[in-house]
Amino acid sequence: MTGRAGALAAALLTGCLAVACQQALAPSPAVETVDVLDFLVGDAALWPRVGSHYMNQVVDPARREVCWVKYFNPRRFECWRWDDAYVYHETDNAIDGNTGESYHFSDGRWMPRRLPIGPGGQWSLDVTANQLTWFTPLCSVDAARSGAFPYRQRAWFERGVDAGGDVGIRDNIVLEYAPYDPATGSTHPERFYFARGAGWYRWQRGDAESLFLRTAGTGVAMNRDVWCAG
Repeated sequence: MTGRAGALAAALLTGCLAVACQQALAPSPAVETVDVLDFLVGDAALWPRVGSHYMNQVVDPARREVCWVKYFNPRRFECWRWDDAYVYHETDNAIDGNTGESYHFSDGRWMPRRLPIGPGGQWSLDVTANQLTWFTPLCSVDAARSGAFPYRQRAWFERGVDAGGDVGIRDNIVLEYAPYDPATGSTHPERFYFARGAGWYRWQRGDAESLFLRTAGTGVAMNRDVWCAG
């Protein structure tokens, strides 16, 4: 092909290659995220709170840790920690029935530090290799209740939720925790609700629900002496 026809073909080919290069190099749209600490750690003026039971938030920035003292008892608490990638479940010393027992996860990844929001903005994680260590009230390991303990996590953002009480209308993060039987897959998921600037205010599993929505007096401190894996 020569002459004007050849020149036109060459120009068209060059133009197509340029467009292809631009499409290949064009950056994908940025995914909008939120820092989950804005939801996980509430304003100290909104703590402690009461409702279904007493709950006080205790934050230690140096440890990068937030704990919740439950039932007006300094020996009953749950603690999570964070880094730049994840929030981790560290201990639960508030076992139902006030037994004084506690447990610790070997993995403990709980939710991402930054959560995608917007359409389809949901996060999930299957923690298959997690091990659970169960402690007696005297911090001895209960081997019969310790062992493999896989769990699945999901988290998502909800805008403008009316929590009621002294929490009011705020953006929310919902975290779903689902430990499961690796043989059958059976599970009983729990959901945790966090309001921007107010922190944890609701817990739900099946028909069971706990709410902590009304501010109430002076906070109860934590007794770290009963933290077996701290």
